[in-house]
Amino acid sequence: MIDKVYEIIGDIEKSNLKKNLDNVKNKIENDKEIKKLIKDFNEKKSLFEKYNVKEDFIKSKTNLLKNEVISEYIKLQNDINLITMHINKRINNLTRNTTCK
Repeated sequence: MIDKVYEIIGDIEKSNLKKNLDNVKNKIENDKEIKKLIKDFNEKKSLFEKYNVKEDFIKSKTNLLKNEVISEYIKLQNDINLITMHINKRINNLTRNTTCK
C-alpha cells in the first residue's frame, strides 16, 4: 500500500494541477505588486492579532483576494487540499477495513 501512496504522490507531482500551481507561485514570486499586497496583508494581520485593528486588516485582505493571481493560487491550493482529503479518507477506509479483519 505504501508503494501505491508514493505512486499517487508521483502522479500528483506530474499533474497539470501541480504545474499550474508552480506557474502561479512563480508569478507571485516575480510580481512586485503582489509582493507589496502580501507584505501589507501580513503587516495588517499582525496588527489585527496584536491590537484587534479590524478595518485595515479587512481592507488589506480584500485587496489581496481581488488579485487574479492570488485568487488562482487559492483555488489551486483548495483543489489540492480536496484531493488530499479524498486520498486520506480512502486510505483510512482501506486501513480500517484491513485492521478490523
